Amino acid sequence: MYFILEEMQYELGDTPIDNIFINDYMPDADGTYVKVYLMGYKWAKERQSFNNETLAKNLKIPLTDVLNAWNYWESEGIVIKHETEDEYNYIVEFVNLKQYYMDKVYKHIHKAKTNQYADNDKLISAAKNPEIKTMMEEIEDMLGRPLKISEKQKIITWLNKYKTSPYIMAQAFSYSVNNKKVKRFSYIESVVSAWYDAGVVDMDTMVEYLEKRNDRFSTYSRISKALGFNRTLTEAEMRLIDKWIDEWEFSMEMILRCLDNSTKINNPNLNYFDKILDDWYKNGYKTIEDLKNDKKPGKTRKESSKTKNKFHNFIQSDDITGEDLEKIARERFEKKLNKLGLAIPEEGDGNE
Repeated sequence: MYFILEEMQYELGDTPIDNIFINDYMPDADGTYVKVYLMGYKWAKERQSFNNETLAKNLKIPLTDVLNAWNYWESEGIVIKHETEDEYNYIVEFVNLKQYYMDKVYKHIHKAKTNQYADNDKLISAAKNPEIKTMMEEIEDMLGRPLKISEKQKIITWLNKYKTSPYIMAQAFSYSVNNKKVKRFSYIESVVSAWYDAGVVDMDTMVEYLEKRNDRFSTYSRISKALGFNRTLTEAEMRLIDKWIDEWEFSMEMILRCLDNSTKINNPNLNYFDKILDDWYKNGYKTIEDLKNDKKPGKTRKESSKTKNKFHNFIQSDDITGEDLEKIARERFEKKLNKLGLAIPEEGDGNE
């Protein structure tokens, strides 16, 4: 007995893509950028000569989208642009993702041994620290499960090894789990290591580092800081911010202006500001000038309503004649005299 495969009559070819790209890079990237990467990768595999203009024409997208895509992938560290005499048709080198991860992500893993992580005594001691306790609870919420003892030992070890704070450690987990959708501890340590190498020590340096990489997480962090949150944002809160930016197309300036209202309420939450931005979106407010020029049309309606209520006893009709009004006035005058026990004098009565 033996096994055979049916042979294709025509060879149509295939393009193998590393799972590293699919799992770690594709979910967070713009769909157009993914198309540019995949088409370019395919042509590179087939050793076809191409340029960015050809790529744009083939994908039916503007050339600027192709150029922006390569800038994005270069910032992610998975392509290298080699300049040529033609400004727009440089050489794109696709980084070997398996080798990249071996060099950048797993460089310390093969050297690690169990006894290199914090022992139980250090773990018990760290658990008494309120900041570390809060950090562990936040991480468990992100992972959706309790941390294992070995995982807690790793985290405590990272705090010491990379000289970072529990707050920044929680942010690194949020960046990996909520933003990048990666829960592997090896990947999360690579993030902590990269932040350490880049000098990330607090919220400001973290935002600055991520903004240089054009990373959406920097926006989440700026909003969190503006609200004075001493915690990481939840995944639901991040998706809410995505809606403000991607669907409603609000600028950071407008969002921060909205967040100025946080001083008016205790314990501000993003749902409160979502309602404000929803009103702005429906009213077409896109700039600070739009807010300044707001004439508040609802005010006129309210005043109109008050005016109507104030004079509701008056009969307002164009069909009433002068005689009708005189009759109504006379009837009301008679009622007042009757209450006083007096009678209205007949016509012709009176002193001459």
